Amino acid sequence: MEVHDNLRVRMARPKRFSWVKFFIILVAIFLIVAGAIYAYAYMALQPMARAESNVQKTVSQKTSLTNLHGVTEDDRNDTIYAVLGKDSDGQQKVALVKGQHGAVTTFDFGNGLSRADLLKQIKAKYNPKKVYSANLSLYQKILVWEISYESQNGDMNYLTMDYKTGAVYRAINGI
Repeated sequence: MEVHDNLRVRMARPKRFSWVKFFIILVAIFLIVAGAIYAYAYMALQPMARAESNVQKTVSQKTSLTNLHGVTEDDRNDTIYAVLGKDSDGQQKVALVKGQHGAVTTFDFGNGLSRADLLKQIKAKYNPKKVYSANLSLYQKILVWEISYESQNGDMNYLTMDYKTGAVYRAINGI
């Protein structure tokens, strides 16, 4: 303090930077942003989780399949969900459902191209830059693989391949 004409005057001192406050504010901002991202992701994935649950419920009601897992969705022509499961004899089956509550068609699973074999075949024959999806679907009442991939020149391509033989039924190139 200084004294000017018998008055005490407080000198303004520069405030010191508080690292504790800085880190508390930084952690609070991080927690708010992380919470917002989590809430957004949860709300964004909720419709898909609900659809998956409805499809599994439909398959369990309309078939005798158990141990349902591996739900995939194909939207090429209609929305078709594929669900893997086992029948009462322990055989691997795939159930295809049109829409969330539609007709259920079952096929034997395991006696055709596996996903890994399919991807090897696609990479060897078409040399894609990236394979976006390979889902089981239905084409003219036949179990097929629906594949979408990006070619080396950046075009989007779609294939419909027979599940058992790998024969190409439909090919859309250069979208």
